Amino acid sequence: MATSSVNQDIERFKRLINLNRPFRKHLICQLVTGTLLIYIWYQFNGGFIPWFMKHRIPSLSLGTDINTLYYFSQSDDDGSKIKWSHGTNTIADLDKALSKMIEADVMLKGEGTDEQTLIPIMGEPRTMTSKDNEGPQLSDWLDKVTYTGSKGIKLDFQSIDAVEISLQKLKKYQSKLRFPVWLHANVLQGPHGNKPEVDKTRYFRIMKRLFPQCTKSLGWTTGTHTDLTLSGYTWDMVLDMYHLVKEWDLEPPIVYTVRATLIRNSVPQLKWLTDNTRSSVLVWKAPEDRVMVEDLMYIAFKFAPHNSYFDLNDKNLDNFVQTNRHQSKEKINPLVLKRESVIFKPQAWVKMGLYIEEHSILPSEEALVLTSRAVYVLTKTKFKPSEHLTLHGRVQFLNRKNREAVFGETGLNIYVRPTAYADFENIHGIRCFLGVDGFMKVTGSNLKEKDFTKTHRITPGTGACYRFSVTDKKTDIVLRVNVVHDCHTLESVIPHEETHAELKVPIPKDLDQEEHPFILKLEDSKRHAIIDELHIKYDTKN
Repeated sequence: MATSSVNQDIERFKRLINLNRPFRKHLICQLVTGTLLIYIWYQFNGGFIPWFMKHRIPSLSLGTDINTLYYFSQSDDDGSKIKWSHGTNTIADLDKALSKMIEADVMLKGEGTDEQTLIPIMGEPRTMTSKDNEGPQLSDWLDKVTYTGSKGIKLDFQSIDAVEISLQKLKKYQSKLRFPVWLHANVLQGPHGNKPEVDKTRYFRIMKRLFPQCTKSLGWTTGTHTDLTLSGYTWDMVLDMYHLVKEWDLEPPIVYTVRATLIRNSVPQLKWLTDNTRSSVLVWKAPEDRVMVEDLMYIAFKFAPHNSYFDLNDKNLDNFVQTNRHQSKEKINPLVLKRESVIFKPQAWVKMGLYIEEHSILPSEEALVLTSRAVYVLTKTKFKPSEHLTLHGRVQFLNRKNREAVFGETGLNIYVRPTAYADFENIHGIRCFLGVDGFMKVTGSNLKEKDFTKTHRITPGTGACYRFSVTDKKTDIVLRVNVVHDCHTLESVIPHEETHAELKVPIPKDLDQEEHPFILKLEDSKRHAIIDELHIKYDTKN
């Protein structure tokens, strides 16, 4: 009975279709249209997952440029929890490197000899003393790594000659590389380092053409020294890297690799660099390096967990960082906290001037970099003259354009009681000038009252660095300056007990004494000004 009923239903359905041909055409059109829409959806999104979900949730898009912390979900968005396998240049080493970031070196077979070939192999030139200890070919290494569990890879290029042929081979594996791929090269000369073996222009041109979908790992060449107390990544070094990233229009993910023994005097510079390029740092340690744990805690204190990685090649140090990074404030050098008390606050200042000048104002919590006289900054808050209120700061002048300083003109202006400042050429107020050559001057700027001017000269230091303060005491302007000889070291945060130079200038009584901002501006564009420790302090002792 049941079978007969089903047969009757089928016959009725057939008669319905035969009698209603428009219905049949409608059904066929719906199937074709639905199939076409599914095909278009798949092609547009690169799969069934919507493109906007891939954008918002990077872990859904497993490609070579995926954020490393998204890929290693066990890291809890903390770079110190990423495990590293360092110098993984053999097939045997790969078997031991599951669930890690695998760092390996790439060179050409026979590199640096008369027998150099175009075959990329794994290893470093300094370790290749004979053919017997040559590493596997890059293609064999990649064959193995694509089938070796959950991992990420970092390829460290030892010379520019190996880059193009290696990336051509890597590109052939791209569809199989469903994990983070870091491409690393030391592209600039760093502390105690030699000239880079990788030409930066050729490297970026090749990388952007063949394999741009990666984490760009960039570094400086480094060396060691018997005394590293004065060593570090200088402002010139990080500015060179900043302009390199901007020149080649590099987009995140970007990581700067820095040597652990050189970070003591470098954290403000490195933090400024990452802030201005939306990047991270990776701290690495050479086997022969002796690392102070308080320096590692300095990095942990200043960099968010998702913006700092540690490849220390030392189990004890790795455990120490993981255990203590969230209590780093208790384990850093006390001078770090002293610097934090006078840290620059960009949100308290306003940018003014010709914004068409690219890279002219580069702020971060670590420092303010001024590069052009056509731009300037002023405080959002306005202040009344008070003997208890003082603007403090420190300025270091860099001669990056290799230009001769002009006496009385090349330096920093600090404007007090400005009444007109919409035009950078015609700021009205009291001008306190500090020159790169130690020349000091307090005078009126575009004011009718021009009978108050006073100058002084202080012997500059070799670092062209000064600590300054300006106090408006209603009837007098007081400009104090100290020469700072070791502006780049952590110890340089210690203030001087005595003032090296002071200008106390009486000002006309009829000058406006209402609320006004403070303004900082370069007098000319022959120097870059690195300004830090910039803060306004209310002190009843003044």
